Amino acid sequence: MRIGMYGVLCLLVACAGAGGSRAQSTGHHHAFHDDHYSTWQRPDVGGSCCNARQVDGEQEIGDCEPTTAEYRGGRWFAWLREQARWVEVPDELILREINPSPENAHLCWAFGRVLCFLPPYSGG
Repeated sequence: MRIGMYGVLCLLVACAGAGGSRAQSTGHHHAFHDDHYSTWQRPDVGGSCCNARQVDGEQEIGDCEPTTAEYRGGRWFAWLREQARWVEVPDELILREINPSPENAHLCWAFGRVLCFLPPYSGG
């Protein structure tokens, strides 16, 4: 059976999309949860940074996840995916840990608030 170039292209696009949706549904949380997120402690008040993604109906109310960050004017800003906005990270919430994926920052949040933040390229 001959598919043709268009058919091969469609098949490749479909396969790529299926793989991407599986990766997106599990996110990066599981990759870092047991070895990193679950051990991180809040530097401001103590207790766990990670609340293991709780869902209230359809609304996410917190998690730890890789994120994009920028250093602006001596302050860190992180992309809070859940609210699609940049948030300023107070110095007292920055972790001094080894970054499990140095190319990314990591943000732990709940109810739109930063709980912990690990900058990219941190060595600990």
